[in-house]
Amino acid sequence: MLNVTNLTVEIRENKQSYEVLSDISLSVEKNQTLGLVGESGCGKSMIASSIMGLLRKNKRITAGSIYLDDTDLTKYSEKEYEQIRGTKLSMIFQDSMASLNPLIKIGKQIEEAYKIHYKLTKSELKNKVNNSLADVGFKNTPNTINNIDNIINKYPHNLSGGQRQRVMIAIAIACNPQYLIADEPTTALDVTTQNKILNLIKNIQEKNNMGIIFISHDITVINNLCTHIGVMYAGKIVEYGKTYDIIKDPKHPYTKALIQSIPNTDNKNKPLTAIDGFVPALNERKNSECIFYDRCKDRTDKCKAEIKDVQIDNNRKVSCTLYY
Repeated sequence: MLNVTNLTVEIRENKQSYEVLSDISLSVEKNQTLGLVGESGCGKSMIASSIMGLLRKNKRITAGSIYLDDTDLTKYSEKEYEQIRGTKLSMIFQDSMASLNPLIKIGKQIEEAYKIHYKLTKSELKNKVNNSLADVGFKNTPNTINNIDNIINKYPHNLSGGQRQRVMIAIAIACNPQYLIADEPTTALDVTTQNKILNLIKNIQEKNNMGIIFISHDITVINNLCTHIGVMYAGKIVEYGKTYDIIKDPKHPYTKALIQSIPNTDNKNKPLTAIDGFVPALNERKNSECIFYDRCKDRTDKCKAEIKDVQIDNNRKVSCTLYY
């Protein structure tokens, strides 16, 4: 199991320190998919960076633990992290164009994922690269756009967005990781390509029995893909539980607002529902009251006190005064 408990991350800017993640707890088992959903700036990608050991120098974990099976990754050095990235933990990044090296051909970039962890001959390495590209939908058919030999010799800018994202997935799963973090991997893609990528991730999970953390701001995608959901707002998880339970009966006002904001053909003659206001900046967040207070339609004076997590049922939690 990948288990994050009471994780707090601090960022230092202009000689001031701010909590960018506060008391985050979540868990993922093999063959489960946890979706993290929320507006931009809620801290979803920061959780991914914390788990992967990719926090920049101005960010640090100040409390909590990240256990991979029996090992606390917060105690790992960079060299120790290098041994498990790719084999135990891996990540599909949000922007494939920015993540792939523009000066190196695709084949060479996939080779790097294997060279770090294995000693292989040239022929073995070539077979590994070919197989990894085949696993993500590229073909051995000559004279086609998705022909493997053609893709291997291309640079990232020669590929379409969907092709680049498949290459990113090929690199991420090259060494059969136990857990995969997908950070908004379909954001820049059209709907048809998006569905193909989501189906590809599902198929890879079933084949390799992986646990997945899927990050998105689109709750519809989360609903279709994930077994569990963590709803994030301003560095906190405000609701957590099984996908079916949360979509069917959301408890937190923010979760309700997110679901109500989804365009619905049944309400096509009505204006879209919007959440007024913005996610508060780091220097505007208050620990003494509900973080969603200023935007919440159900707020009361009770919400100005420190908010507690409430266990409802079936391992479902919600951080709201309406339930205590």
